[in-house]
Amino acid sequence: ADQAEITLFGKRLQVLDLTREISPEIPVYPGHMKVAMWDHLTHEESRMRLGDTPFRGYAVKGLAMCDHDSTHMDAISHFHPDRPDLSIDAFPIEHCFAEAVWIDVSDVPPRTHITLDRVRRAMDSAGVEDLPAGGALLYYTGAARLWDDGLRFVSEYPGLDADASRWILDQGVTNVLTDAVSTDNPADLTYPNHTAHAERLVNHTEIVANIERIPVHSGFTVMIVPLRLVGATGSPVRIFALWEV
Repeated sequence: ADQAEITLFGKRLQVLDLTREISPEIPVYPGHMKVAMWDHLTHEESRMRLGDTPFRGYAVKGLAMCDHDSTHMDAISHFHPDRPDLSIDAFPIEHCFAEAVWIDVSDVPPRTHITLDRVRRAMDSAGVEDLPAGGALLYYTGAARLWDDGLRFVSEYPGLDADASRWILDQGVTNVLTDAVSTDNPADLTYPNHTAHAERLVNHTEIVANIERIPVHSGFTVMIVPLRLVGATGSPVRIFALWEV
């Protein structure tokens, strides 16, 4: 199940998992390493090593993947060669928990830009007056619907243009999240959104699931936790949306 009701700090909360799975079958961004998993040691093999014992053995898997596969956060260093110190292990703990809003821009055609005007109209439609300073913006492109069609998922989605990107970051958000494989329009190889994030030293997160299932457009929290991969340009993340029942 990807949704549950929990009690936290005396409050009843709904929790929705916004994370995609990791497996060799998932689509990956063109040019990135696919996921590889294998049986490094099986229960049977470990029992052979242990000899005559009632112990049933243990198993471990081998794993190889890109630091930008599945639901993942980009480090500042990903697009900023002069800031290797801002690799993903430098992501601040306080930014792992963020007040959040989400907007729907799924009417924007694939391989085109999401403009600032479109972002503002989406905010108006969602009843979102301001982006949360110190918080997160999630935007839904509809690309999530193509997850099971790998070639289309990694090629048919829109991305934020330079003006929209810089305006969003100037509102003080600490993370921008999308359901698409990238925050940038795949037809624009100048990568205006990645470039803006590098300039403003702000992280962003891609391949986020279930954004459209969050029942409120504001007044919820996201928990976004990257791995402490030293020197990495990104990391798989586990993301949950939480709101009061």
